[in-house]
Amino acid sequence: MGPLGVVLLNLGGPDSPEAVEPFLRNLFADPEVIQLGWLRFLQPTLAKMIARRRAPLSREAYAQIGGKSPIRAESEAQAAAVVEAMGRQGITARPYVAMACWHPFSEEAVAAMRADGVRKAVAVPLYPHHSRTTTGSSLTLLDRAAQGSGLDIARVDSYPDAPGYVEALAARVREALAQLPEEVRAEAPVLFSAHGLPESYIRRGDRYLDEIRISVAAVTRALALGARARLCFQSRVGPQKWLGPYTEEAIDQVAESGQTALCLCPVAFTGEHIETLQEIDILYRQRAHQRGIRHFARARTVGVHPAFVQALAQLAVGAARARGWA
Repeated sequence: MGPLGVVLLNLGGPDSPEAVEPFLRNLFADPEVIQLGWLRFLQPTLAKMIARRRAPLSREAYAQIGGKSPIRAESEAQAAAVVEAMGRQGITARPYVAMACWHPFSEEAVAAMRADGVRKAVAVPLYPHHSRTTTGSSLTLLDRAAQGSGLDIARVDSYPDAPGYVEALAARVREALAQLPEEVRAEAPVLFSAHGLPESYIRRGDRYLDEIRISVAAVTRALALGARARLCFQSRVGPQKWLGPYTEEAIDQVAESGQTALCLCPVAFTGEHIETLQEIDILYRQRAHQRGIRHFARARTVGVHPAFVQALAQLAVGAARARGWA
């Protein structure tokens, strides 16, 4: 049968200041990210305009975290860890990464698999929660790249309540809470901040919000957070109404309630990126301190936490076995 490939799917990120504008252009050219309906023919022109306008501010943001995104290196580390975990289950596989908006693109992943003699692969999204804008788009790009290649691809769709994912999230929140002074630790609100999505996408049937709620409820139960847990949304773009409450508003509400400490957990992000390292660690931390919140703890993303890696390995093995490949 040849070696089994495991392809982790992610958004990607610019690897230099020069890559910021073309990365943004690729992002906004995706018809699932900006859904124009019958105006889709305007997508390339609109993507160029938005990317050109946003690039200077985005370059400044990336400059604050070293000038580039760490997402490729983190995704590759996760892929290597997953195939290592599969090896401990007796399944030999090779790791690959396919990004939606920057290198390595799906075409590069498919070419690498063909060069390695891989003819069967399992695609595993690093997005735990299904959305047309993330998992749906990445799988479409991978399928398109694999057409005519002879590569057969099995899929993992989503895993919002996979035990290992929930365990890893809970562990990260627990680590963050431990950073707070003991006298406020047991009362501090825990904000679960997810990447936002326009409300219109949810009305059209996107499952993202439902699956985010599943994850937050599972971690809330695991840590017995009760009413301390709150869901909010970050990273909105454009004039339309996005899912709320916005993370900025949630921080303000914590301050207005008289609380002086909070814990923020980036629930929809499995690796560090501009949204965690700059938007949360710099912008939201500053906002919290300006509003009188003296103690701000941020949970790290699940990354290569052993429980998360094991969850992805089990999902990949399950998909392979369902096809009779393992």
